[in-house]
Amino acid sequence: MRVAVLGATGLVGSLMLRVLEERFGDSIEVIPLSSSGGRVVKYMGKELETLPSNSFDGKVDFVLSAVDARTSRNLNPRFAERGAVVIDNSSAFRMEEWVPLVVPEVNPEDVEWHRGIIANPNCSTIQMVVALKPLEDRFGIERVFVATYQSVSGAGRDGLKAYEMEIEGQRYENSPFPVPIVGNVIPAIGDLKDGFYTEEWKLINESRKILHRPDLKISATAVRVPVPVSHSEAVEVDLRSNPPVEEVIQAVKSGRGIVYVEGILTPDMAAGRDEVFVSRIRKHPMLEKTYDMWVVADNLRKGAATNAVQILELLTGRDN
Repeated sequence: MRVAVLGATGLVGSLMLRVLEERFGDSIEVIPLSSSGGRVVKYMGKELETLPSNSFDGKVDFVLSAVDARTSRNLNPRFAERGAVVIDNSSAFRMEEWVPLVVPEVNPEDVEWHRGIIANPNCSTIQMVVALKPLEDRFGIERVFVATYQSVSGAGRDGLKAYEMEIEGQRYENSPFPVPIVGNVIPAIGDLKDGFYTEEWKLINESRKILHRPDLKISATAVRVPVPVSHSEAVEVDLRSNPPVEEVIQAVKSGRGIVYVEGILTPDMAAGRDEVFVSRIRKHPMLEKTYDMWVVADNLRKGAATNAVQILELLTGRDN
């Protein structure tokens, strides 16, 4: 089985290689691709030279794509036309009706109707729907409100670089942030449209598609915070029934890919892990059917690279 990694030298692409190594090892042949080629990456202790993605026309079975939406729209349909199944981490195809948007713990069955491209959801969406899935299955959900606290690595290598240089008292000219991030929080991620920023619309629209709930009422506020890795979310849900909080906790604990934490849960505790962590489930003191929880996950692993590799596991029958 031949697996190409498109954007293999980037922050997410390089992590895809690591997760592939952890989960597939030497059972696959990896072909790393980068924009110009000629760079070196490592897989299973071996150095591999990247091939130029624009001119690559070799036969591969699967493509893990970690490039921007514009590049994805240009290159990935070509791979699909040549018979590969593309798992795309960009936003290019997520809301296309003919493209499955998949989180393996939530809607694994959707991989069955792909037409050559499967979309990997947005990082903040992934962790939220994993936490919501057992509540939707057990009780039904009427409304969701989420406020995110998203790490700088969600803005890629430039986001991390800006953060690191600001820590040292320097300014990074290519900072993706509109204002300094260290000692600050920025309630704006993406472009503003109809009162909501891009990241907020992703949480709203992608969650509805993944959960098969186009009617689900969702509101979101997305905030960038000065944390290197892992996104945190304060999630409030209105359920269709009014169960005891103990039943809500038990339902979440039973969810696939979830680790429930008693007490304090921080971004650092989730860094480097593939699970979605949940804590502080409590019933609203004044509203019936309303419950709150705190959700944390590594945005580079579960929020990007790991979820993509888990989709590959589904497609190849290796899913546990």
